[in-house]
Amino acid sequence: MADEIKVTTGIQVSNGSLLVPAISSTKSYDQAAPIAPAPGGVNVGTSEETISFGDVTPGWTYITNLDDTNYVEFGFSTGVYGMRLPAGSSMVFKMNGTSLFARANAAAVEIYVQGVND
Repeated sequence: MADEIKVTTGIQVSNGSLLVPAISSTKSYDQAAPIAPAPGGVNVGTSEETISFGDVTPGWTYITNLDDTNYVEFGFSTGVYGMRLPAGSSMVFKMNGTSLFARANAAAVEIYVQGVND
């Protein structure tokens, strides 16, 4: 089989006179060994936590912040957070390794994480 993973990304900005038309792309990838995405729902506190993917070696990773107020910071090295996910937002990225660290800014936050091996 081929093209078992499909990733679609896009952005559009409309703010007063600033208009960036919708730009999007879809790319397909092959998945060598089918393993269900992991880990699912995760509660992230205000102290750094490691996101565990179990038997999955994450390639493409999807995260949604289910909180209405607080953001979550993510990084690939302990204490270094290069990504911020605002409340109610989602992101997709390609992992380069197996370590993902997270911490919420003001109160514990529920997030939904799907990492798929490729």
